[in-house]
Amino acid sequence: MMDKLRIRAEKLAQAGDSKNAPALTPAEMQQTLHELRVHQIELELQNEELRRSHAELDATRARYFDLYDLAPVGYCTLSPRGLIMEANLTAASLLGVTRSDMIGEPWTRFVFRDDQDLYYQQRKNFLQTTPTEFDLRLLKKRDTEFWAHISASISQDDEAARVCRIVMHDISLRKREEQFRENVERIIYHDIKGPLVNLFALAQMVMDGAIDESVVHFFPQIMLGIRQVIDLIDAAEPLRKMERGEYTAPATPVDVHKLLNSVKQSLMVLSGQNRINVDIQIDTTCYPGRPPVCGEAFLLESMLMNLVKNAVEASPQDGHVSITCKAGENATCIAIHNVGEVPESIRDRFFEKNITAGKIYGTGLGTYSAQLIAKAHGGRIELMSSNPEGTTLSVHLPHAHY
Repeated sequence: MMDKLRIRAEKLAQAGDSKNAPALTPAEMQQTLHELRVHQIELELQNEELRRSHAELDATRARYFDLYDLAPVGYCTLSPRGLIMEANLTAASLLGVTRSDMIGEPWTRFVFRDDQDLYYQQRKNFLQTTPTEFDLRLLKKRDTEFWAHISASISQDDEAARVCRIVMHDISLRKREEQFRENVERIIYHDIKGPLVNLFALAQMVMDGAIDESVVHFFPQIMLGIRQVIDLIDAAEPLRKMERGEYTAPATPVDVHKLLNSVKQSLMVLSGQNRINVDIQIDTTCYPGRPPVCGEAFLLESMLMNLVKNAVEASPQDGHVSITCKAGENATCIAIHNVGEVPESIRDRFFEKNITAGKIYGTGLGTYSAQLIAKAHGGRIELMSSNPEGTTLSVHLPHAHY
């Protein structure tokens, strides 16, 4: 480009020389050279100023790139019709698409279907007042949903047009933690009811005069119920870790026979009210030396409590619940059997959260937490249920290696 300009300038100069230009005096020539030198310096200064302006512009662009495109949160600008006009790289990354795929698309395309009504409700708010903050489920590519915290406000663009600015960041981890905490709290509330019901029943018997001088014989059971309540409160953190897959069971020997007898004692009032006989049969070969099962005793007791309590509640009056404990080659199996039948509609989902049927106050958390504890100890629980054989829950706990 500079070579072409040079050629054109030489041609023009030659054309000017060909016209009989008047001769200049030495003084005029000196003045002309001075003016040319000043003009050259002026051009150099202008060029330097232009280079400095370009450098400042590049720095501004870099800062803009850092502050906007590389921001840790997603930015979007929406038109009054809700179309995406601008988006930064973080927003595109959060949604699992390229930025070009977002521009011109409706923002609602990325809002989870079940949260569309929530978004439109919040949209009315931020169109009137600014800013508005709310949590919303958004969609990534391939319809994978995630939780985002949204901050929305109305402003004006460079042409004074009304636009909506949206800031979003991924809060899926926080939501999972909240869900873990809620699940654990519900499990604790569910499991704590059993010991408290027993304690209340014993206290009511004392108040009604049904127990007099023999009340002292019930003190061990009262103390057992209080201990179980305390243990259940202590179970909150281990259960949270189990849901996150972060729990490691301790290598502490556990006497399964002792746990089963404790469970039977704790459920004495409930089984007595329903006239249910709870029979425990322990294979003596379970304990050739140290107990073969290791783990957290109070958690395993809570697991067995849920399973036996369910069996007692599902049994008809004057029924029978049998518990057998046998040591296999690699695991100890605890089988809990009752006559009642698990409805066929929930058998495949029996250990899932919130699955229950036929129980007025059932929450579907007892079997879920029991399976959670069993798996956290390297074991599992299996269900077999049919009519007329009844229901058998088999708890398999691996043997410890001392």
